[in-house]
Amino acid sequence: MDALQPRKTGLPLKAFVAWNVAILLAYLPVISGCSGISTRERLLGKAPSIDGIRGPAERRMLGVFGKSKTRDVDENGVLLPVAGTEDYVKAEALYENGQYAEAEKAFRKICRKYKKSDIREDALFMQAQAAIKQKRLSKANDVYAILLKDYPSTRHLDTVSGDLFMIAKTWLAYPELTKLNEVQQVNFEEPGRPLPAPEKVDEKVPSALVPNVTNKSKPLFDPEGNAVAALRAIWLNDPTGPLADDAIMLTASHYARRGKWVEADRHFDMLREEYPQSPHVQNSFVLGSHVKLMSYEGPAYDDRRLMDAEQLKETTLRLYPNLPEKERIQKELLQIREAEAQRYWDLVQLYERKAKPRSAAVYCHLVLDKYPDSKFAPLAQTVLERLGPEYVDGSSLKQAVPDKPRPIVTTWESMTRRPLKPGDAPAKRESARSSEVEEPVEEAEEAPAKQAEPRRGWWSIPRFGKEPKPIESPNGRDPTDKYDNATPEEMTVSGEEEPGTGRVKF
Repeated sequence: MDALQPRKTGLPLKAFVAWNVAILLAYLPVISGCSGISTRERLLGKAPSIDGIRGPAERRMLGVFGKSKTRDVDENGVLLPVAGTEDYVKAEALYENGQYAEAEKAFRKICRKYKKSDIREDALFMQAQAAIKQKRLSKANDVYAILLKDYPSTRHLDTVSGDLFMIAKTWLAYPELTKLNEVQQVNFEEPGRPLPAPEKVDEKVPSALVPNVTNKSKPLFDPEGNAVAALRAIWLNDPTGPLADDAIMLTASHYARRGKWVEADRHFDMLREEYPQSPHVQNSFVLGSHVKLMSYEGPAYDDRRLMDAEQLKETTLRLYPNLPEKERIQKELLQIREAEAQRYWDLVQLYERKAKPRSAAVYCHLVLDKYPDSKFAPLAQTVLERLGPEYVDGSSLKQAVPDKPRPIVTTWESMTRRPLKPGDAPAKRESARSSEVEEPVEEAEEAPAKQAEPRRGWWSIPRFGKEPKPIESPNGRDPTDKYDNATPEEMTVSGEEEPGTGRVKF
């Protein structure tokens, strides 16, 4: 009980409690952090300030981390112009006066002289603009490529995208979006050999190997390839811009017109997935399903393209029921089902050639179940009737009985012999002179077989002269072998047994 009593001190209890409360109240503002300005000034010595603190942009403009020898601020602390501003103003004056060739040279000189200055971004842009004014589109395209590489978020991005789109349309032989009738058609009879387009467009396809030395507005080699590269730069550097979906659609149309079905299919898929609100989505469904079907090579190849084309055409009819190409798409769907049935029919013929009736019957039933209206359904029914009634109703297929094992071929005669069929009589082996009296035939002495000479490869050294004749022995034994010519007495071995050990000592 003594431990529970308050500790005795020199002060009374009430005075002790009051003293502790006063100390707690004195430190409470400091602990809570709600002290006034005077308390902070007393603790810190002075009020906090942001004077002299600069952000990243201000530090860059002031050249805090730069290595330039010139000062970026004057004596009064006012920012000086960016390095190269005076030269830029002079070059811009030449551009405004219509002296585009001199302006282009001046801007190019600025880009080379002030590589670390922010003026270089505007100088590159104006250099490309001066080249466009002179119809030097190839040079402008090269300068824009440098600008997008060094300044991917340039403030001139919208203008650059518009100029690149104009350059690409100038270099393409047919810069308009393609239509379904302008593309080669599907040949279901011979897949892989497309039919010509119903509406042929007159266009001159430039060769990628012939150099261009007369037209300065086009590149030296492969104008269409450079046009596609310019369109690709639009949607890669400005994917949310107003011309990104137009660039993808124009690229896909170009590949479809040139018969590059896989590339066209890839770009149409990109347009449907990345830009579902684009005005080109409907055409991407119609043309995308067509190029998928065009890339199908036939029943001997993979059927993934055929299945994807069927699914995409069905989706197109559900999304756009009032298409002007509706009847054509429905007709192609029927032809796709015929192509799928043909794949099963080819398997039926394959297993018939392999003499596997159960496998052939399985694919015959698949043709009848999935494609009863195809031209291969009557043929499959005929095959089932020829195989037997147990295959027609499918009763033999319901039994889990494997095919009979094939005999193991061990000799050439069994491999070349024609297999017996049911109803064949056993072969009789009769000699041609069975009815005549056989005359005795004297047995001829067999000639001694010649010993085969060892084969020599091309690497062996040819031998010259006569080879030594082997030593002949009258009794047919090898004279060089002592055991072969030994007498019975010489071949007898005698020995004495050691006493106590049981070993024989010779």
